[in-house]
Amino acid sequence: MSGNPSFFLSPEAYGRLKEKYPKFNEPWSEDEEIELAAMAADGRRRTEMSAQLQRTPGAILVKLKEMGLYVPKPVPAPWTEDDDKAVVAMYQEGASFADMATRFSRSERAIVARLIRLRMALFPQE
Repeated sequence: MSGNPSFFLSPEAYGRLKEKYPKFNEPWSEDEEIELAAMAADGRRRTEMSAQLQRTPGAILVKLKEMGLYVPKPVPAPWTEDDDKAVVAMYQEGASFADMATRFSRSERAIVARLIRLRMALFPQE
């Protein structure tokens, strides 16, 4: 397989990955490892690291783990009935999703999802 050193990908899939991530399947340089460590220390997202280093997000994750720099996000505690009441009250009072996210230590996306789920529980489709 000339030009495709991967045994797991078709030449077409390999080509698409190589086009999107020019450094796909290439060894890491010391300079890239230093740059990755700096980005991790700055709290950059893996998608940003991926774009800047021209490597897949999966390769970024593997390298961060290999370097001992991967810090998984903590899993939030399950929603309680009191949390549900408080998030609904904040929403009704006009609080921003950002404020609610801060209050409940969750992402804005998680807040929106919870509000939707609560509304669905209140008004089930018949």
